Amino acid sequence: MSRLLPYLLVGVPAAFLLAFFVIPSAVLLSMSLVRSEDTVPTGEFTLDNYATLFSHRLYLMAILRSFIVGISSGGLVVLLAYPLAYFLVRTTSRWKNWLIAASLVPLLASVIVRTYGWWVVLSREGAVNTALRGLGVIDQPLIMLPSSGAIVIGLAHALLPYGVLTIMASLNALNPALEQAAMSLGAGRTRTFLSVTLPLTAPGIAGGFLLTFAIAMSAYATPAILGGPTTEVMATMIRRFMLELLDWSVGSAMGAVLLASVMVLLLLTGALGARRTAP
Repeated sequence: MSRLLPYLLVGVPAAFLLAFFVIPSAVLLSMSLVRSEDTVPTGEFTLDNYATLFSHRLYLMAILRSFIVGISSGGLVVLLAYPLAYFLVRTTSRWKNWLIAASLVPLLASVIVRTYGWWVVLSREGAVNTALRGLGVIDQPLIMLPSSGAIVIGLAHALLPYGVLTIMASLNALNPALEQAAMSLGAGRTRTFLSVTLPLTAPGIAGGFLLTFAIAMSAYATPAILGGPTTEVMATMIRRFMLELLDWSVGSAMGAVLLASVMVLLLLTGALGARRTAP
C-alpha cells in the first residue's frame, strides 16, 4: 500500500484534471473547428468560425474589452493590495489577525451580492449620484452604468483578497536582514523599499496580477450585471452564442480564444520569470 500511495497522490488529481479540464478543453477546441448549419454541427472541418470572430467589429470589441478589463482589474488590484499587504505583514498590532480577516471579508459574500451592491452604488439613483447631487457638485446624475469602468471596479473589489494573499506570501518570504543591511549602509526607508523590498517581492506582484487577470478575463457575472448587453466581454458573448444564438461552433471558437489568451500570457510570464532567475 505504501508503494501505491505516491501514485494515488499524483493519479487522483491528474484524473480529475483530465476529466474536468483536458477533455472538455479538447472538445471545445474540436467544436470550434466544425462548421454548423442551422445550429447543427455538420462535422466538416473549417476555420470560418475564427474568421467570423476576427472579421466582425462587435466580436473584436468584446475580445479587446476583455483584455482591457483583465489588465485594468489586475493592475488596480495590485495597486490596492500591495500597501494593504505591506501593512498587514509589518504591523505589530495585537489586532493583526483580525485585520487580516477583515481584508478577506469580500470572499464571504457571493459575487452576485457584491456586484449588485456596486450596481446600487453606481446606478443613476445610487449612493454616489445621491451624495454628489446633495453636495451640489452635479445637477444631473452621472451615467456610470453600464460601463467598462464599473466592471473593473466590481472585479477589483471581488478579487482584492487574492492579490493581498499573494503579495503577503511574497513579503513574508522576504528576509528582513536584507532591508536592515541596506539601511545600515546608508539607504533611507524609501531607497530601501525601492531598491530592495519592491524588486524582491516582484514575483508576488506578478503572481497577484496574473491570478486576478486570469479570473477577470473569464468573469461572467460581474460584466453581465455592471456591463449589460451594450458592454459585452468574451464570457458574456460565449453565453449569447451558446444559449441564445445556439451557434456552438462560433461560441466554442470564442471560448478557445479566451482560453488560449490566458494560457499564452501565463506561459510567457513563466518563461520570462525563469529566464530572470536563471544564473
